[in-house]
Amino acid sequence: MNKDNNVAQGNVPVTLPADCIYEIIQYFVHDMKTLHSCIALNQTFCQISIRILWSNPFKYVQDEVKRSLIFQTYFSCLDDKEKEQITPFLKKSVSYFPKPFINYPSFLQEFEINDIQASMRVFLRQYYSATPTENRINSIVRILNPFIEKLLFNDQSNFKYVNVDLNDHQISVERNQIDMSSFNNEVLEQVLSNIKKFSFGFNFKFDTKKMEFLKFVQRNASILANIISNHNKDIQHVRFSFTVLHTREHRNGTKKLIKIRTEYDKLLEILKTFILSLNNLKSLETHCFSKNVDFANLFIKHSHSLVYLKLHDIFSCSTVLNIIDRCPNLRTIELTSFYFNGINDVDLISIFDKPISSNLIHLKNLYVRISHSSVLKLFERIVLMSNNGLKTLFYGRQDIYNPFTNHNVTSSIQPFCANLTHLFIIVTAGREFSCTVSFMKSLKHLVHLKLSCSNSLKDDAVTELAHSFSQSLKILEMDYLVVAEKLKVLLENVHCNFKEISIFARINDAILKVIMEYASRKNSLKKLRYMNDKNVLYFYQPQLTTQILEEAKDLFIVEDSTEPFTKSFLKSIF
Repeated sequence: MNKDNNVAQGNVPVTLPADCIYEIIQYFVHDMKTLHSCIALNQTFCQISIRILWSNPFKYVQDEVKRSLIFQTYFSCLDDKEKEQITPFLKKSVSYFPKPFINYPSFLQEFEINDIQASMRVFLRQYYSATPTENRINSIVRILNPFIEKLLFNDQSNFKYVNVDLNDHQISVERNQIDMSSFNNEVLEQVLSNIKKFSFGFNFKFDTKKMEFLKFVQRNASILANIISNHNKDIQHVRFSFTVLHTREHRNGTKKLIKIRTEYDKLLEILKTFILSLNNLKSLETHCFSKNVDFANLFIKHSHSLVYLKLHDIFSCSTVLNIIDRCPNLRTIELTSFYFNGINDVDLISIFDKPISSNLIHLKNLYVRISHSSVLKLFERIVLMSNNGLKTLFYGRQDIYNPFTNHNVTSSIQPFCANLTHLFIIVTAGREFSCTVSFMKSLKHLVHLKLSCSNSLKDDAVTELAHSFSQSLKILEMDYLVVAEKLKVLLENVHCNFKEISIFARINDAILKVIMEYASRKNSLKKLRYMNDKNVLYFYQPQLTTQILEEAKDLFIVEDSTEPFTKSFLKSIF
C-alpha cells in the first residue's frame, strides 16, 4: 500500500504539539481516571498527565491507604542517607524504597501542609513493625519533617498555592508540625514571592497547656506574613481558616487564660496587618476575627479590588452590611455561619430598614445559610442591592417564626431574581408555599436546582411544585427526604427534560424504578447520582438489588455521590 492510499484511508498517525495536548487535557483535568489512562497513551501525554496528577496528588484522593502510597513515593525520593535515619523504625532496608526515575516533588504546585503531615502519619503507621503509640509516631515525625521540608521546599520549587493549616487536634507541640519559620529565608522568599494563592489556618483551644502551640502558630504567621507583605504585595487570593474553642475557664477569665488571650490577640493583629499590607486583593475567605477588632475597616483598602468574599463565624450582621456597602465590585458573596449571643432583633432589623444607598451591580453569586431572623433580613437586603444580576442563589432558609419578620421575603426578592440559572431552595408545607411556587414560576432561565423538599407536602402540592419548574431546567438535586411515592408524583408532572438527577440518600429499588420510568419516558436522562453511605441512618432501610441497578445502567450512568448536598454551586478558589 503506497503513501497516497495511507492518506486516503486515514492511517497516517497524527502527532500533536505538547501545547495542544496540554489544552486538550484541561477539559478533563479533574477526571483522575482519564488522566491515569493518558499515561499509557504516548510519551507526551504521559509527561503532561504526570505533571498534572502530581501538581497536588492529595487533592482528589480521600482514601488513607492511597494517600500513604503518595507519601511513600515522596519518601522514596529522599537520599539514601536520609532514608537510613527512618527505615530502622520501619524494619525495612533502604533498598525497599528505591528512588524513582521521575522527580515527583518537582511537579508539586500546591503545597498543603496538613495533607503532607496526615499522609506521613498514615505511612509510618502502615510500615511500622509493631503497633506504634502516638508518642512514638510523633518522635519519628520530628526526625522526618526536616527532610520533607528540604525535599518539597527548595530553590527549584514552583508553587502557585501554599496552604499552611496548623492544628492541635492531637498534636499539641510544635515539633510535630512542619515549622515554616525554621526554613531558609532565601528559599521562603523565592517560593512565596511567586505564589498566586495563600491560605493560613489553625484550630486552637483556650487552654493554659496550649501556650506553646499558640506561640508556634504566631511565629509561623509572622514569618509568612512578613515575607509575602515584602515580596508579593500583589497576591490576589488569601484565605484565613481558624477555629477557636472557648473553655469554661476562659469565660471565667483566670490570669493564665487572660495571658493566652493577649497572645491570641497578637496573632490576630499579625493577620490584620497582613491584609492591610496587600495592594490588589481580589478574593478573601476568612472567619470574622473578634469583636475586639474593627473587622469592617480591614476592607477599606480593598473596597474596589475585592470581587470574592467568603465569611465564616459572623458575629454581627451590621458588620457584614458595612463591608458590603464598601465593596461595590463584589461578584460573589458567601456567608456560611453566624453566631449570635443575646442580640436584640429589633435593633438589628432597624438597620436593614434604612434606605439602600449602594448597589452591587456586579453581584452574580450569593450563598447564605440562613439560621436567624436577622440573617434573613441581611439576605433580603443583599438581593435587593443586586440589581437583578444574580445567576446563582443559595436560599438556605429554614422556617423562621419571628414577630419582626412577618413580611414575605420570597415575594420581595422575586423581582430581583429573574435571571437565575442556579438555585438552592428549601420547600415546606408552611405559610410560604404558594409564594415559593410563584417564585419558581418566575425563573425562566433556571438550569440547576438543589431542592430540599419536605415529605409533609401532599400530592397536590408536589404536583403544583412540579408545574412551577422551568422547561430550561436540566439538573435536579434532592436531599435525603425522598420517598418513591412523592418522587413519582414530581417526575410525572414536570415539563422539563432532566439530564442529571442526584439524590443525596441511599436509594432503594422503588426509587430507582421511578427514575427509570422517567428516563424511559423522556429519553433525556444521562446520569443518576446517589449517596451510598452506610454509616448514615435514614427513616427507612433501603434495599437496592443488583438486578435493578444493572437495568438502570442500561438507561443512564449511575454514580455514588460524594459531594455534600449543601455545597456551593461555585468551585472554591482555594
